[in-house]
Amino acid sequence: MASLESSMEAHLQLYEIFLTAAKPMALQAAVLLNIPDIIGSENQLSMEEIASHISASTNKPVHIDYLSRIMRLLASIGVFTEENTVDNRGIPQLKYGPTGLSKLLANNEAQQSCAPTLLFLNQNIMAQAYQFLHDTVIDGSQAFTKANGMNLFEYNSKNPEANRIFNEAMTAQTSSVMASVLKAYGGFKSFKSVVDVGGGAGSAISTIVNEYPHIHGINFDLPHVVRTAAPAKGVQHVEGNMFEKIPSADAVFMKRILHDWDDEHCLKILKNSYDAIPEDGKVLIVDAVIDKEKGTKRQVGLMSDLLMMAGCIGGKERTEEEFKDLFHKAGFKSYSIIEIPFYHALIEVSK
Repeated sequence: MASLESSMEAHLQLYEIFLTAAKPMALQAAVLLNIPDIIGSENQLSMEEIASHISASTNKPVHIDYLSRIMRLLASIGVFTEENTVDNRGIPQLKYGPTGLSKLLANNEAQQSCAPTLLFLNQNIMAQAYQFLHDTVIDGSQAFTKANGMNLFEYNSKNPEANRIFNEAMTAQTSSVMASVLKAYGGFKSFKSVVDVGGGAGSAISTIVNEYPHIHGINFDLPHVVRTAAPAKGVQHVEGNMFEKIPSADAVFMKRILHDWDDEHCLKILKNSYDAIPEDGKVLIVDAVIDKEKGTKRQVGLMSDLLMMAGCIGGKERTEEEFKDLFHKAGFKSYSIIEIPFYHALIEVSK
């Protein structure tokens, strides 16, 4: 009997893994239907009330059965609350309410929504890349390139809509992460200039300059990225290539850049960063450091590592030892790791 029970549990665990893609896809459906905002503003709603809001915004009828099936799955994994109630006619009905997870997906002034990140990760171009993970093992190829005919950055440069989705996701992540970085790190007050390498639309460097107005901020990225960046007070947008040269500054800041690249490319970036700062300058790196201890943080880091493997040219998440080896080879003498929320860390690297 114990063996049968063990086998049944193993099958359940496997099928939970097999079918897990249903979770982000159901979540995407809810976001596209604006349900986190609908429930967030109205608190607890019945299925009919949610459907009424959706119909009002789309001018189309809603299939209640399909909607209820999406909602019950999302409630089962904690995205919404689900409560059995009775209406004023005595008829049983389910009501759904917000949770901490659904609030993170809603649009509000208090925090940046995580919805753009979800929409970026759920794109067909990303899903197709995962289909080629086995090829990467056999021939060392790059999965995204095999799936889409070019790497992610080339794809974004040629597809404005994909570039928009990517930039919105990066901006959303930046807002949340930068609030934690500024709270955890007081070293910015000693810098007169900071260059954000791969800064995208410039949201990270703008956040730093807004907090420390004495800093001259440089938003440094590829030409097609910089062209879309809006003017920002205290920030100079500079186009270029981080593998060739990085503008000089007291500090080089990089958020989620090194994980996009293999060790060879990372060494070029780090050596150019070394050349860009003075002897007492700093390189500040926001990236995942894979946790040694088992748990959610390690699991998220490992899943993000496979995302990098599928989506980037040799991209990977790294352990502390792997970062230490890169810093040493690039010429740096010391580093320190500052823990911040999420699965990221802030690494301060010194000459």
